[in-house]
Amino acid sequence: MLSRRRSLVEIAGRRGVELTDQRSKELIDAAWQQHMASWRSGGVFGAQGAANWILGQLNLPAYSANGSPPAEPELEAELALAIESATSGVGTYVLEGAVDALTAVKSAGIGTALVCDIGFTPARFVRQFLTEHGLHLDHYFFSDEVGTPKPFPPIFEAALAATGARPEEAVHIGDLRRTDIAGARNAGMGTIRYIGIHDDAWQAEDTAGEEADAVLEHWSGLPELLGI
Repeated sequence: MLSRRRSLVEIAGRRGVELTDQRSKELIDAAWQQHMASWRSGGVFGAQGAANWILGQLNLPAYSANGSPPAEPELEAELALAIESATSGVGTYVLEGAVDALTAVKSAGIGTALVCDIGFTPARFVRQFLTEHGLHLDHYFFSDEVGTPKPFPPIFEAALAATGARPEEAVHIGDLRRTDIAGARNAGMGTIRYIGIHDDAWQAEDTAGEEADAVLEHWSGLPELLGI
């Protein structure tokens, strides 16, 4: 599978736009910044937004300036697929102890739901990765399907409604204070910040808000933390 950079070079080249690998990287990196800005304001950008934005930068817009239907709908779709499927080529892995921790929670009769913000890899790919790694939750809520990311209420409210849990009975586990901790706390839920891979304590841009009720370093410690 081609990388995002190589895919962009190849797709643009077939339409008469020559790109270097470095220019392709710059465009994809800039599209990611567009995604981040949209995410922070409550929007959903994703691979489709990235593809449309990049094509516009190359004067190959998939949509006309007046918003009419695209003259080349396959152009945006082709590039979006290349962007969103790149993770499959890189590969994914499951963190040590995650499957056992999830099994312990479910064995205790606790309902589970995934509340996940999407970057360039859409929900349908993430579902596939989770299944491949034996991570099975009762419900799944992705920002590209719900239509809004964390910390905004709808995605947390959807998870609570699906599980039938009252906010004070629920605990959300996430790694970012700005989105996971602030969003869950505003919804009235308990909060756990997982720091086994990413600890946002040193990244001021992502640490707006208070600390979680508890901090988890290893998934093996989750059952004890939940008292199960």
